[in-house]
Amino acid sequence: MDDLQATPVDDGVLADRIVRSAIRAYRLHPFDEVDTAAVADTCGVTVDDVRRVFPSWDALLLVTYDRWVHLRGTGRSQPAACTVDHVRRSLAEDVADPGLVRLLAGVVNLASSECDFGELFRARFDEYVGEVAHGLEFDVVRGIEQLGIPAHQAATQLIAVYQGLQVQMLVRPYLDVLVEFDRMIRTVRAGWREQEPAPWDLDTAPVLG
Repeated sequence: MDDLQATPVDDGVLADRIVRSAIRAYRLHPFDEVDTAAVADTCGVTVDDVRRVFPSWDALLLVTYDRWVHLRGTGRSQPAACTVDHVRRSLAEDVADPGLVRLLAGVVNLASSECDFGELFRARFDEYVGEVAHGLEFDVVRGIEQLGIPAHQAATQLIAVYQGLQVQMLVRPYLDVLVEFDRMIRTVRAGWREQEPAPWDLDTAPVLG
């Protein structure tokens, strides 16, 4: 009987394992301690295996980011009641899984740089703003929200609250960010309901004299 030969792992299967292992590594370690060696160790493969499938570290980071963000919310038993509720649930999931927030904080640095993948990371943030804006527009149609400003501006403000509390969660772990979110949203929603003043037009303004 011939000796059994080890079957090579398909690169697609290996890539999936590496990405899942990268997520685990970011859950276990600070952002700056996760590198190719840490991912390889978590995955149980060699550093060369990781580099062969993902020759660029930023490429692995981008795929890991996309996979992790896609997984968020998949365990929810009920859909969110509105866009604000969706963002609040995301924040609650961040509290339970702070590794993702550490990854997001690290990605911000790359998105603000001129590295090869910087534009792709910036595109991810723009896409998120667009998704939130679309959700707010739908909430207006359903009578859940009242917006006196464009939905895109309201989305920017909502995300600023959310991401600001993500940072607070990392540096002030004793803070109840969900309580703070609820307080801030009451203020933000009150501002949304006010009509934005029209810009002052010097060409049509009356002349005082």
